[in-house]
Amino acid sequence: MTTPRPRAVVIGSLSLFVVLFVVLTFELSASASTSAGKTKATAKARPAATETKTDPAPEAEEAPSEYVEPEPEYFEPEPEVEEVPPVVTSSS
Repeated sequence: MTTPRPRAVVIGSLSLFVVLFVVLTFELSASASTSAGKTKATAKARPAATETKTDPAPEAEEAPSEYVEPEPEYFEPEPEVEEVPPVVTSSS
């Protein structure tokens, strides 16, 4: 087996980076658009407060909207500082 040429290694690494970057970008934009679509869809599904019903038919129960727990924000933990007691020296 021969050793790979340095130029081929650099080109292969860069092309892999570009492919992964493009895939990640598409994944993030797709997840952002679906989460935005969900919030818009639930906003449209809710009836307006001023809407009145005229027929006396019994109301059908609406399915409860799916609760989506908000993502917790990341808080950087404070660095732990170890307190060192003062050194007491005695002079003789």
